[in-house]
Amino acid sequence: MNTYIARQPIFNMKKQIFGYELLFRGGDEDFYRLDANTDHDQATSHVIIESFFSRGIETITGGKPAFVNFTANLLLENTATLFPRDQLIVEILETITPTPEIIAACRELHRKGYKLALDDFTYTPELEPLIELSRIIKFDFIASTPQEIAQMMRQINLKGKWLLAEKIETNEMFDLAMSMGFRLFQGYFFSKPETMSSRTLSPLKFSYIALMREASAGEEINIQRVSKAIRDDVALSYKLLRLVNSAFYGLRNEVTDISRAIAVLGSIELRKWIFMIALMGLSSDKPDEIIKMSMIRGRVIENLNTKFGFVKSDESAFQVGLFSMLDVLMDVRMATALEGIHLAQEVTAALIYQTGPLYDLLELVVSIERSDWDKTDTYVTALNINADEISEIYLDAVKWCNDLAI
Repeated sequence: MNTYIARQPIFNMKKQIFGYELLFRGGDEDFYRLDANTDHDQATSHVIIESFFSRGIETITGGKPAFVNFTANLLLENTATLFPRDQLIVEILETITPTPEIIAACRELHRKGYKLALDDFTYTPELEPLIELSRIIKFDFIASTPQEIAQMMRQINLKGKWLLAEKIETNEMFDLAMSMGFRLFQGYFFSKPETMSSRTLSPLKFSYIALMREASAGEEINIQRVSKAIRDDVALSYKLLRLVNSAFYGLRNEVTDISRAIAVLGSIELRKWIFMIALMGLSSDKPDEIIKMSMIRGRVIENLNTKFGFVKSDESAFQVGLFSMLDVLMDVRMATALEGIHLAQEVTAALIYQTGPLYDLLELVVSIERSDWDKTDTYVTALNINADEISEIYLDAVKWCNDLAI
């Protein structure tokens, strides 16, 4: 049985993270979206146990609310009350029939302070009691047209409701949903470049690109030039010191000097952190989730390569994930974004030409992010990877990213 767990980001109007929906697949079926039966109960239970007990919800959501699908049986059993109400949002699946028992169970959750969300909402009069109790209503922008959604919005009392737009895949869809009154947004609109033509970089962003080019100019990094570039930029200095003093390193004494910070990293890790710090600078006007997702991708691909040996260099494996959304950060084509950054051929093959084992690993990670479990299975089989280890490696990468306190 191949089991996977993933999280999908939910944004507010400022494109900041509001929370994450936790999704699970077990066995040969995609359980989390179907009707309420024993398998769905087991799937939801697995998400809850893995998130709140085994891993700790802080590891997976970074302290943000966790949206979890609840089946009819789990609602009737008051399973949600086992978990903190400030960390859990109970999603009521669209397939649940609003029986008197279900309404009573939801009313009790509401009374105890739990937030309820109606998933994949389509209006029917029978849903009125659940609409009244719910704080969040999720509309699918792929399943329904904006006109149909607007019509449903007129049929319900929106006072005190947060409207969540699902399947938002472009910035244009994001702008449309926001103009319609939506406050929360779920989808991958943030992971595509807003333009695909060259644009002029600000002097500050150009300095980040220059730093990456300097770090990739040869096998040996010129420590003096890199140190000066970091010292001359207050933001870069702050980010480097924050990384070195993060929980990941567990240093007893705080490091306050750039030279000392570089010494702590060591030459092997220095290039990795330079790239990460520079990307953080490039992401200043983008959703924070982009750099977090890039780092998680890098860590997952690096660890998969360490374990299964697809290419000789773990550094190359990390770079493929880390740079996988550089085009989004710079709003240019990937080939343009990578100009002047000297990366191994296997890295450019994956990022520009979309070929090679590192590209396949990247696609595997993206399929997990998007809960495209059929595609995940395809890559797991093709790469001959132990599927049972995928979720463990993914969640370890999430924890690693959180420990860096970005």
